[in-house]
Amino acid sequence: MNEPRILLADDHPEMGAAVERELGEAALVVGVVHDGDALLKAAEELNPDVILLDISMPRMNGFEAARLLLAATPERRIIFLTMHDHPLYIAEAFLLGGRGYVLKRSAQELPEAIGHIMQGKRFLSSTLREAHPELLSAASGN
Repeated sequence: MNEPRILLADDHPEMGAAVERELGEAALVVGVVHDGDALLKAAEELNPDVILLDISMPRMNGFEAARLLLAATPERRIIFLTMHDHPLYIAEAFLLGGRGYVLKRSAQELPEAIGHIMQGKRFLSSTLREAHPELLSAASGN
C-alpha cells in the first residue's frame, strides 16, 4: 500500500518540518498551508488522504474549515493537531466529523493516528484518553 498523502494546516511554519520528522516514512506530506482559506484551496487541488488541522489559525479557524470541508466532502479524513486539550474542544472536533485528535506535544503519535484513520477508526491522544476517559465514546463514534 502507498503511504498516505498528508496536507497540514497550521499557522506555525515550523510545524511542517516537525510533522515530517514525526511521520518519517509512514506518510508523505504533500502540502503545508498556514490558514483556513488556503486549506480549502489546497484540499481541493491536492486531494490528500488525511488533513492534519490546527484549531487556532488566521482567516478561518480549524473548526470552521473542517465544517466547510466536510460539508462538501463528508468522507474527508481530518485529524485535529492542536495544543488545545480542553474537553469541549475535543468534543466539538468529533461532533464536526473529525476522525482524530492529537495534541502537538504528543506529535510522536501521528503515525499511529494516521494508521487508525486509514483503517476507518478514530484516534484520541493517549494523554487525553488517560485524563478524560469520558471522551473515549466521542472518539469511538458511539
